[in-house]
Amino acid sequence: MTTQARKILLATLGLVALFAVYETVKTILFPEMDVITSHIISTIVVGVITIVIGQYVVSQQTSLLRERELNNQRLLEALDKSSRDENLLRAIVESIDEGLIIIDRETNLLLINDAAGRFLKIGERPVARLTDLSRDPEIHRIFSEVLTNGERAEGRIETREGGTASGDRRVLRLQAVPLRLSSGQVDGVVGALIDITKVERLEKIRQEFLSNVSHELRTPLASIIAFVETLLDGGLEDHENSLRFLNTIHRNASRMRALVNDISELSSIESGATSLSMMKIPLATMINELFTALAPRAGKYGVSLENRVDADFYLVADRRRLEQILVNLVDNAIKFNQTGGKVTVSAGNENARNGEMFHLITVRDTGAGIAEEHLARVFERFYRVDKARSREVGGTGLGLAIVKHLARIHGGEADVRSEVGAGSEFIIRLPARIITPPPDELAE
Repeated sequence: MTTQARKILLATLGLVALFAVYETVKTILFPEMDVITSHIISTIVVGVITIVIGQYVVSQQTSLLRERELNNQRLLEALDKSSRDENLLRAIVESIDEGLIIIDRETNLLLINDAAGRFLKIGERPVARLTDLSRDPEIHRIFSEVLTNGERAEGRIETREGGTASGDRRVLRLQAVPLRLSSGQVDGVVGALIDITKVERLEKIRQEFLSNVSHELRTPLASIIAFVETLLDGGLEDHENSLRFLNTIHRNASRMRALVNDISELSSIESGATSLSMMKIPLATMINELFTALAPRAGKYGVSLENRVDADFYLVADRRRLEQILVNLVDNAIKFNQTGGKVTVSAGNENARNGEMFHLITVRDTGAGIAEEHLARVFERFYRVDKARSREVGGTGLGLAIVKHLARIHGGEADVRSEVGAGSEFIIRLPARIITPPPDELAE
């Protein structure tokens, strides 16, 4: 029986007892009272008692209903808040880039977000346990270690796109910690999958870069030191050879300076510190000026230069950076050409599939060409197709990497086409831009 029911029952019994006392007192004090009068008075008393009991019952029921309504409102608010919190937590879990996996002590899956599903290639297949999620022994070892020891564990996971050995490699770091819902007991494991593919690739690039720089500097430094030691040991007296030694020292020092300059330039471009000053450029005129500057080098290698760019062909770019791109490409085309060969520069327009227009600048040579297996890597830093000839002609191995990055900061791209024995063709695609003249020029 509820508290409210007990109160109503006690109140009713009390009023009934009061009525019984009233009847007893009335009989003792007024024994001569006639029946009709007694009945009328009793009826009135019963009515009053009934009204009092009714009012009390209504008051108690009204209070009870109000309390229930308030409790229902609080319950609805709590449920609504719980639903909002659940949706917020779900949105947070689904929005993070890291994969999240939560299991209980029996390795049943309690939660897995979309990122973890993508990393582990779950697709549409149902997963209920850790064994359904993956059969990678490293994953099971890490989760089992946390469940057993109750301590944090981590490891490195490798997956392949499409699940095949030839698919693109993805490297994941799995960090797992115990889930404790009650004090002192491990109730499950929370695991986080972090994609470190790019980090490892960048670290590999950094290591290769340092190794290549060390190698590129070591050779000219060793040559300089050897010739300087020879001169110090009495070679200065041999005027004919000392001059040759000094020329060699100068050549190697120049090579080192060029390498350091290219490294500094590439570092500046990749860091985003390079700003562009866009202007409208007559490309044919720029090519003619470039050919004039490189004519001595072309004559040295017996290579002719041809400018096929129309006189009215204009594009919008940073003049200094565009010159840098063209100097690298034309200079390479001269150095890696054959005697009696030709370097041709042409330009045109191309419409992309999305409707955007691009300007195309093509530098074509008649050299030995590049084998197909090298084409995908020619724009990498320090990558050389013919290493011996590249060093012989003074290349640093960074020129094409600089070309690629300069094209990209213009919003374009660099590409190469080549066939062994048929020469090479380097193509620069730059977005077609329009520069609006200043208001004072428009008024004129």
